[in-house]
Amino acid sequence: MRLDRIADSDLSVFEFDYDLTLMIFFINADEQILGRYGGRDARGPDTRQSLAGLKYTMQQSLNTFRRGLELPLRPSKSTNVRQFMDSNGSGRRGCIHCHDVKEVLNERRVKQGAANHELAWRFPLPENVGIVLEVDRGNVVRKVMTGSAAAAIGLQPGDVVESLGGIRVRSFADAQYALDKAPAKGTLQIVWQRRDEWFDKQLRLNSGWRRSDILWRPSMYKMIAAPRVFGDDLNATAKATLGLAEKQLAFRQRDSVSTQARKAGIRAGDIILGFEGKQLEMDAYEFQSYVRREYLSGDIVKVIVIRDGQKIILPMKLH
Repeated sequence: MRLDRIADSDLSVFEFDYDLTLMIFFINADEQILGRYGGRDARGPDTRQSLAGLKYTMQQSLNTFRRGLELPLRPSKSTNVRQFMDSNGSGRRGCIHCHDVKEVLNERRVKQGAANHELAWRFPLPENVGIVLEVDRGNVVRKVMTGSAAAAIGLQPGDVVESLGGIRVRSFADAQYALDKAPAKGTLQIVWQRRDEWFDKQLRLNSGWRRSDILWRPSMYKMIAAPRVFGDDLNATAKATLGLAEKQLAFRQRDSVSTQARKAGIRAGDIILGFEGKQLEMDAYEFQSYVRREYLSGDIVKVIVIRDGQKIILPMKLH
């Protein structure tokens, strides 16, 4: 079945990352999910997909069905997409894009007071807990990142991830879905197989573990922050005169100062060193992308400024 219109779909059944351009569900006649296929990262829409990977997930899902494994029950309450959009004041007619649904979900959370920064980083990558999965076999570990939560519990390349947080994993998309249900901080159960041996352990989730690059997400454009300070990088000689490292971020604020920066007390000619607590090795252009990746609109940061030879700290609210 190919579903190319989301308007009359049931959100309670087809729950996925609504910023994607492709998501495939394998379901039984009772609308219980056997497996998912899709997903992407900031590098592009096809980096996590292959025909071999799709075939593998189809076979894994079919095996789940044939073995009669217990599946999550279909949600008892249906949520029609168009009715959901109308009831939340969208007023959108005609074609409803998947990211339109995500935007309404975000706005509803804000109105309900349920929004927080962790919700911005939906459907985290498996790499966020140190697991790099194979593209052609989406539940097989290709690499375990050094010093990660996965490395701490002994996961190894070649291991087959059976479940995360009690949710069966047959693909990269299943892993993302399971990680989306995980807490912002705490632990997450992971079950995996290594040849004939089974393991059942807990992944440690530290604060901020969900964060990833959201610049590619259409639904997040309104929430992405900008530093709104601009200027030319200091050369090595000027940095040395100020006692700064050669690769350290340091640029001189241009004559035109944005409203955001002016309200924080930043002036033309100030030397910007970044934010307090973070010595950044990048140039002024890379700093713009860094802020958009790491911060959200509404965050308050402490800008480090050198003015008349003196270092000062200026709190600034990002927009």
